[in-house]
Amino acid sequence: MKRSETIGLVVIGYALLCFFIFSFSGIASAEESHKILLEKPIQSPIKPIEPQQTTFDKNKKLSEREIQERFSEIDASYDLHEPFSPEDAEFIRAYATIPITSSTPSYMESLDSPDESFTFTGSNSKSFDRYKSSNGVSLNFYGRIYSDINIFTHSYRGNVKSKIYRGSSKVREIKNVITNTAYGLVGSSGTYVGIVYKGSIVSSSNDARTSWSTDETRKYGAVGVLYTHTNAYSKITTTTGTFTLYAF
Repeated sequence: MKRSETIGLVVIGYALLCFFIFSFSGIASAEESHKILLEKPIQSPIKPIEPQQTTFDKNKKLSEREIQERFSEIDASYDLHEPFSPEDAEFIRAYATIPITSSTPSYMESLDSPDESFTFTGSNSKSFDRYKSSNGVSLNFYGRIYSDINIFTHSYRGNVKSKIYRGSSKVREIKNVITNTAYGLVGSSGTYVGIVYKGSIVSSSNDARTSWSTDETRKYGAVGVLYTHTNAYSKITTTTGTFTLYAF
């Protein structure tokens, strides 16, 4: 095949790829196309706010437990790509995690800095150390969870451990679960916030009695991710019942 024909095929292939990804983006690169897609819809209703800036009563002055209950309620109430109500969108803007990176501004940070170039990468991690006693068993659940956002492919990770320090003879199963929900642009014009991904990592043992460790990463694909909420919990099954201990 002649070189000119080879180049022609490459150009055609690239053009088709860009068309199917973003039909309006012409010959722009993937990142430029993504910028074009998101640049116009970015309005104040989907920018992050501080919890004290919330206007709906159900989002004001929430305890840590109430915040987690609201996340669970919202995640269970909507299908993928279904726009949130104004009060639920406000809650996500106030309490969900924004990607942070020390080397370059995050996507959301760049929205408030017009002179900065758009970036679509960011990461967050948070450690925890929790205790709970139930059904004659005492549990220490600790570790760190991670969330990483890129342009199209993202990931979350849990490096966690459930340690039984009393009542191990009553333990029948130890289960570690890491959950992740990604919130992003939805709607025909991309002007609303909704769930764009929801998943979990589950690791369990029927044999372990004193401890169970999990260190696993899960990758997922989604366009226009703005916020994430990553959590973890340990579920202990005993001879007399079960109980759960959340990281956050």
